[in-house]
Amino acid sequence: MADKQHKPTFWRRLPWVAPVTALALAAIAAGLGQVAQTHILAQPEHAITFVIEDGLPYGITQESVEAVAPAYSYEPFTVMVVERELTWDEYDQGELPAGVDVMMSVGFDEEDIDLVLPDTRRVAVAKLADLDDWMPYHRAASDIRETLVNNLSQGQGPSAVVGAATTAAISEFDGGERSPVFWISIALIPLLFAILIMVLWARDLARERARKRAFSRARLRLARVVLELDLLEARVLIAGAALDRAKDKSARKVTAGIKRELTSELSEIRRDSLALAHEEQVLTRAILDPRAPVHERGKPTEAMPLDEFVARADALWRRTNALIAASSLRVGHTGGGDILGQVALATTLALDEILKRSDRITSHEIKTLGHHRSDLLALVNEAESAFGNDSTPAAIVAHADLMRRWQQVEQHIITTLKRIDKRLGRQAGRSLTAKITATAIAGRMKNRAQAASGGTLSNMSELRASLDLANSDATMPTHHAERVLLLLEAIDGSAVQTEPSNKFVVWTRQLNAESAGIAVAVVVPIAVALISGSVAVATMEASDKTYGRPLTGTEPLASLSIYGDPALLPEYAGDAAPVDRPANIDTLTLDYVRDRMESHTSSTDAALLPERVDLIVALLPLEDYVESRPHDEFEDTIRIDYLDLLDTYPRIKSDIAASYPDAIDDVTGDVRPGYAILPIWIAQDDTLGAGLPLTGTLSTGVDSRLGAYYFIASEPRMFNQPDGTSSVDVGGVVASRMTDLGREMEYNNFRKQTLPPSALFWTVTIATWTAAQVLVIAGWSLAQLVRRGAGTRKARGALRELKQELNKLALGLDLSMLDTVAVLGSTDGHGGKAAEADQRLYEMMLLTAWREVQELESLPRRQQRGAEWRNRVERMHTVIASLSERETAVAERALELIRTYS
Repeated sequence: MADKQHKPTFWRRLPWVAPVTALALAAIAAGLGQVAQTHILAQPEHAITFVIEDGLPYGITQESVEAVAPAYSYEPFTVMVVERELTWDEYDQGELPAGVDVMMSVGFDEEDIDLVLPDTRRVAVAKLADLDDWMPYHRAASDIRETLVNNLSQGQGPSAVVGAATTAAISEFDGGERSPVFWISIALIPLLFAILIMVLWARDLARERARKRAFSRARLRLARVVLELDLLEARVLIAGAALDRAKDKSARKVTAGIKRELTSELSEIRRDSLALAHEEQVLTRAILDPRAPVHERGKPTEAMPLDEFVARADALWRRTNALIAASSLRVGHTGGGDILGQVALATTLALDEILKRSDRITSHEIKTLGHHRSDLLALVNEAESAFGNDSTPAAIVAHADLMRRWQQVEQHIITTLKRIDKRLGRQAGRSLTAKITATAIAGRMKNRAQAASGGTLSNMSELRASLDLANSDATMPTHHAERVLLLLEAIDGSAVQTEPSNKFVVWTRQLNAESAGIAVAVVVPIAVALISGSVAVATMEASDKTYGRPLTGTEPLASLSIYGDPALLPEYAGDAAPVDRPANIDTLTLDYVRDRMESHTSSTDAALLPERVDLIVALLPLEDYVESRPHDEFEDTIRIDYLDLLDTYPRIKSDIAASYPDAIDDVTGDVRPGYAILPIWIAQDDTLGAGLPLTGTLSTGVDSRLGAYYFIASEPRMFNQPDGTSSVDVGGVVASRMTDLGREMEYNNFRKQTLPPSALFWTVTIATWTAAQVLVIAGWSLAQLVRRGAGTRKARGALRELKQELNKLALGLDLSMLDTVAVLGSTDGHGGKAAEADQRLYEMMLLTAWREVQELESLPRRQQRGAEWRNRVERMHTVIASLSERETAVAERALELIRTYS
């Protein structure tokens, strides 16, 4: 089944889609940004139009309402003000006079003055009449009516109408949602998706380029295989011609077998190369050019996965090179010693490490392994020098005999290693022996093959198969040698690679290893997004709260003036006034009230005033202004008729205007902004109580607290009772009412949230998720670049060190030859031939490593990066480490031998 990643990606099929989509999303984001800026920064610019019916109470006329500071709205609308009760058609059906959008009545039902529940039948909003849901109408009518009553309760007349109209503008004519969080999230969503698309597109392009490079390398190797097929076929023809000249029966038998094997291997390589050539055409169409032709004959039904194609092309290339090289040996040409030398090196390098372990390996085992090692190297020397260039049947038979003896020597090595393995296994015990895994042995064999071939081979299987040598793990000497070395490391307490046999354990470990990446890439952005959405909703809900909000007022009382006769103010009730209190009238000063307000705010959650307020304390004889009666439930409280109180407010303001003309507006008769009048009712029994402050600040918005506590005005609590209870100073009463006023002023002018919490939640969540995803991908990409850069710099440093190590080995080449050939060659049992072969293999490895290091160093800087280049440097490190270890071992053995004979 084809791997999906090798099919033409969406971006490749339509390469213009990603940039065009990203640009379109960026343009949409820019447009939404402009819209967001318009909504967030917009100011109400449409003046509210008023139509005032004649004969309204509280000084409400067309002229007085228009004289109030103009009220503005985001949308134009007209308010009609009447005193009568609205009809059913008006408040329920929204059938208002032409051009009227809101109708409100300033009247009250005198038979049922219920201020706890607003009389919503006295407000009509035309735009809500067509809604199926009654709740929006009820909420709007409640807000508007409550605001009107609040303003009337704090002594306003024409301003009360303007405040109610302002509430209508805030709640129903606000021009849409104005939450900065919402609009910024809306504008960011397309922009973040554009960035996400571009990042994914860039990653896809990088992967596509990597696939193309891998495919190009695989195609190049396949092309080399196709070109070398002619050379391989020529070798086979030459071998066939030589083999046909064999006369005696034994020679014909040997040569016929070799001819049959070479022909068979050539046919397999040709067949595999042809199959890969067809796969190459299909992959060319899938990866490089959709219009590339594909030969119908043998055409695959679908493209092979690229990784599989690369692996098969590399294997075929190695197999072809191995067969070409091995054919020199098998048909009698010289040069076969180099090929056998690579096979022998993989074994002798491992044997050299074992021979150094005289602490664990017995002297007999060392002697036996050393003898077998010399036999193997002697065969390498024989293959290099004992035959001529002609492919005579005799030479071919001689080489076949050499390979037979080679297999015998390898079998002797395997037998000896098995005995050592068995002995060490008993010594190590089952627990340590069980840690010797196939993965650990395979890794060491791979490193050994790279060292033996100068980094060009990752295993010896293809080369051994071309030489008709056993190539399974159990029949390769290196497998048993590496196992013995791992046993030695296990006995010495070194770390050994383990591999759990339970597949579930393996899967669990892989899952745990991937969980961190999954958490960062998926879970973390989702969690951050959900938390951000929840925080946004919680913040919105907190902004809607009229209670529990932290108060921020910092303005002290600006001034304090007294209206009325201070002699009316009684002293403290009771037998004797406390000695630590000033006279009651002396507490009615600005400093005293300020100090009491500061003290109150420091011990409670209250705050000072949010804006400048000039206070006029009106000392009013209760019986001269209103009629009162005892409260039915509270002994220290009196009742004042609410409508009577509203009718009295104009008189109070008129009286005060005579003494403080700046506090009262001449046209509207309302308290000017920045002023407040606090009535102090003084009864004939010398009790006193504070009413609701008459302020010039309009009560507006949904659920405003300013002026909402009508019962303070109509049901004031009377202090300084004759029995001495509730004996308080008037300055403290004023300070308490001013801190309450500060709280009420902060709980004012709230805007209704028109955006449902669910819409805000998902908007913020999606915006945050896309932003987090972009950051994760960008961060991961940056980390990869940094990691690759660090790996590249580390590899360049390692390459410089490898070159220095090679220089040291090259300078000691003469001494190495003297130690190996002159000293150790006298004891190899083959007249120095094995030692000569050993030295030639060492020099071959050294030369191959030198050429590879030079090539790596001479590559352009742009090619000195990436995993492939770093892997080549790492392979060279393995090769040169083996050369250094071999050179050290030779020097030690030569020195020991010299000491023995000296």
